[in-house]
Amino acid sequence: MGVAGWLLPGVDQARDQASQVLAERDSRLALAFGLHPWYLPGPGELPAELAALERRLASGRAVAVGETGLDKGRRGAPRELQRLAFRSQLELASKAELPVILHVVRSHGACLEELAAVDPGLVGMVHDFRGPIEMIDGWLRAGFMLSLSPGAIGRSELIRAIPSESLLLETDDSGWQQLPELCRAVAACRSCSVEELGRTTAQNAGRLFALGDGLVSATR
Repeated sequence: MGVAGWLLPGVDQARDQASQVLAERDSRLALAFGLHPWYLPGPGELPAELAALERRLASGRAVAVGETGLDKGRRGAPRELQRLAFRSQLELASKAELPVILHVVRSHGACLEELAAVDPGLVGMVHDFRGPIEMIDGWLRAGFMLSLSPGAIGRSELIRAIPSESLLLETDDSGWQQLPELCRAVAACRSCSVEELGRTTAQNAGRLFALGDGLVSATR
C-alpha cells in the first residue's frame, strides 16, 4: 500500500510556521495548528500565543486544532496552565468549527469534562491512544476517533476493541514511511486485509478532517 497524504499537527508557533513552509512544497501535507502541553509558554506569554494561534487558524490553512490536551505524566507545563491553554484552544476550535487533535496522558476523564464544558459538539481524535480500554466507550460517545501508533503494536485486545468506523492510524514520531508497516500489523491483529484497513482509516480521516479519502495518517 502507498501513502497518499498525511496530517502534521502543531506544537507551538515556530513549528506551525515551519510546517506551513513544508506544506507549500508538498501538496500531500495537511496541517493542524496548536499549542502542545509539553511546549506551553509561561503564564504571562500565553495570551499572546493564543492570539497568534487564532490568527493562524483564521488563515484557513488548518484542518484541525492541536495537538492540545492534558498530560499528567512527567513532562509538561504546570497543570493549571495546561488546563487554561486546553480550554482556550477548545474555544478556538469551536469558534472555527474545526476538529481537535488531543494529547491525553493519564487525563482521559479530565479531558472529557473540559470538552463537555466548552462544547459537547466538538469532535476530533485522541492521538496515540494506548488505553485504558475502559475509556474507549467514553470517547466514542463524545464523538471522537481513536488513533493507533506503532506504540500500540502487541496490544491485541486494545487494537481489536476500537470500532472500524472510529479507527485512525498514525506514526507519532517515527515518520510517515512507517505507515505501511503499522497498517500491516494492525490489519493482521484485526483479521482483515491491509487494503481494507487502509481504505477504512483513510475514509475516517477524510471524514473527520474534511480531506476526502486520500489520507491514511493522522498525526506527526
